[in-house]
Amino acid sequence: MITGTLKPIAKSPNFTLSIATLLFDIAGLRVTPNAYKKADNHPDYHIEARTPRGNQLRVGSMWKAVGTTSGKDYYAITVTDRNGKTWRMNAVRNETTPKGEFTVVPLAGGETSPIMVGGNLEMTDDGALVGIIESYDFSMNVVLIPVEDKQDEKHPDFRMEVTSPSGHVIRIGSAWKAVSDRGNAYFSLSFYAPLGSQHRANAVQSEGAEPGQFNIIKLAEQQMPEAA
Repeated sequence: MITGTLKPIAKSPNFTLSIATLLFDIAGLRVTPNAYKKADNHPDYHIEARTPRGNQLRVGSMWKAVGTTSGKDYYAITVTDRNGKTWRMNAVRNETTPKGEFTVVPLAGGETSPIMVGGNLEMTDDGALVGIIESYDFSMNVVLIPVEDKQDEKHPDFRMEVTSPSGHVIRIGSAWKAVSDRGNAYFSLSFYAPLGSQHRANAVQSEGAEPGQFNIIKLAEQQMPEAA
């Protein structure tokens, strides 16, 4: 439910940070070194936004980090939005990230939350799925795009994407093809809701439904699978 970029400023120790979620888009956050760091757990950088009067307001923190498995450098970030909710995310590099920049991604894993969920998906001619996922307090237009380079059976078959208010594409989850004990094909979904909670659901074909049409139903709480 988060995407964005962390870009270094040329000939400066500072960065610029832009974040997009289902609820808001924030561009031009300033990231500056913490000149008062005195302990390892203190942030390495302060994140600041500009107020209507042009002053700098501290809205978050950033820490240097190294992946325990990959050994790659990344940044751990916390930002508090205008409604007082604190968002946690990482800024990482991958094969498609421009040189020197970092891509903002949500924290992976964690426990799912049981909520009532509904909606529908429909298979398109190119093998994607489009539709709506809804609950009491959100309604999301989603697209499930086939993962063409899947390399392991545990990896998802689809990536689930939505669009932010300013049109940024955000990956909010994954989907796996599955077959029930009765031999019926369905899709297992794991996704983030707009406020950042994590959930699971199934997309099943109801009796009498047209081919390629699926209804989304609630799934009991359980451990979230890792999304590749």
